[in-house]
Amino acid sequence: MDPGLIYDIKPQDYINYLCAMNYTRHQIQIFSKKSEIYCSNATLDLNYPSFMLVLNNTNTTRSTFQRVLTNVGTSSSSYRAVVDTPPTGMNVVVQPSVISFEGKYSTAKFEVTVDVDITDAPPTYYGYFGNCGYLSWFEVNGSHVVRSPIVSAIASSRPPLGA
Repeated sequence: MDPGLIYDIKPQDYINYLCAMNYTRHQIQIFSKKSEIYCSNATLDLNYPSFMLVLNNTNTTRSTFQRVLTNVGTSSSSYRAVVDTPPTGMNVVVQPSVISFEGKYSTAKFEVTVDVDITDAPPTYYGYFGNCGYLSWFEVNGSHVVRSPIVSAIASSRPPLGA
């Protein structure tokens, strides 16, 4: 298997997430089996290969995600970001749009900003509205493609159809 790039994650990243979820140090010690827990970098943004937005009640939201990719290929390489989104309701910006790796196990940081506006969306009848797109990293002069979903969702208070 040769994925080219991975979204690497370490145990401390999960601890930071649990800290941000307001778990107590004692609860995190039970999960992690660690005696010392450090919550100075608490965040709800795990380095996952997906992006999820929960919409607010004003029909619009903006979320910014920070990610780090690790090159697991054998040589230096560059990748170009391509975003595929629905025709309306979602706008995605990736910075930088090209990332480069010096060699195996080198890393590159990038940021994804997603704006969602469901003002003109059709009504929901089952209490759910969702929207999705994709971020793909295409290897320049290579064959690797790393694709990540971008999903937005809102729970609606509308009753189910026929209710």
